[in-house]
Amino acid sequence: VFAAALMVLTVPTWLERHAAARAAADEAARAVVLADNWDEGAAQAQAIVDQVAINYDLAPGDLTLELSGSFDRGSSVTATVTVTMPVSNVPLVGSVGGFSRSLSHTEVVDPFRSLP
Repeated sequence: VFAAALMVLTVPTWLERHAAARAAADEAARAVVLADNWDEGAAQAQAIVDQVAINYDLAPGDLTLELSGSFDRGSSVTATVTVTMPVSNVPLVGSVGGFSRSLSHTEVVDPFRSLP
């Protein structure tokens, strides 16, 4: 019974962190393809991920960003955000253990975009 209660208390945390990682990946990929260059886009993407972590009250390092792809016209950029999920989350006690979950989002660089 106790183990089942711990699972019930932890599921909302998993859902919330999953939503945070999804939002961060979506916005980070979009920021890169809209930026003037890769470095500027990567910096904006990291700032977005950091802000999402703050908004969801996550510890520093609970959300990490990895970007891949190319900034060429018509190519794609993928943002992969990895979030740390607690194995159990007991109110007033805290989180115990953990595992990682990665979520990705891909955006296409506009094929007709004029790049500097």
